[in-house]
Amino acid sequence: REMQEVFGAEYVSLHVRKSNSAAFHLYTQTLGYDTHAVEEKYYADGEDAYDMRKPFHKKEPKAKKKKTKG
Repeated sequence: REMQEVFGAEYVSLHVRKSNSAAFHLYTQTLGYDTHAVEEKYYADGEDAYDMRKPFHKKEPKAKKKKTKG
């Protein structure tokens, strides 16, 4: 909440090794993170990483306006 209010942050992010299926499952299935991108050779050993992000507020679709007869 502080990051959002003080710095205007829109999301929280983290990186997960592509080989870490347990962490990937935790963040995507349990905690609701999305995969934003894959960063090639992110780690020192050359392994790629998932750039994971979770928005503070999901954007809701705009409601359609009803036309009124008048």
